[in-house]
Amino acid sequence: MPDRGFQLDHEIAVARPPADVFAFLADGESFRLVDPALVDYGPHGPLHAGSTGWFKHRRGGMTARTTFRVSEFEAPARLEVAIAGMGYEMTESAILEATPTGTRARFVDRVWPTSLPGRLLVALSGGIMRRDLRERSARLKALLEAEAPTR
Repeated sequence: MPDRGFQLDHEIAVARPPADVFAFLADGESFRLVDPALVDYGPHGPLHAGSTGWFKHRRGGMTARTTFRVSEFEAPARLEVAIAGMGYEMTESAILEATPTGTRARFVDRVWPTSLPGRLLVALSGGIMRRDLRERSARLKALLEAEAPTR
């Protein structure tokens, strides 16, 4: 990770098999369910290895647009998306492991500045990103455990 960046880790247990969790994470239609700040994205449809596109988020009264590229796609174990925004880049990874009761899902966000203004943005964003990661993980768990099993 480049200088002046940071990494956040968060882990949850989901009472669903890794294939179900991975399918949900890779389904574009689930993006808004997990992240209510997401206004729009494109292209619509499921992610796959090498997918590229864009996200439009609204947070704190500001609208931001980012681009993304699926950098790792190893169903049902690992999904990583590289994201580039104004002044920063980041990766969001989901590492999924089967457990006797379902899936251990570990989420890793790495972020680093790409410009001088980005240094300030990244320096101030740690707490917000940590809270956001916890909230998105909790919504993911609640949504998956509320759905009927796909098997």
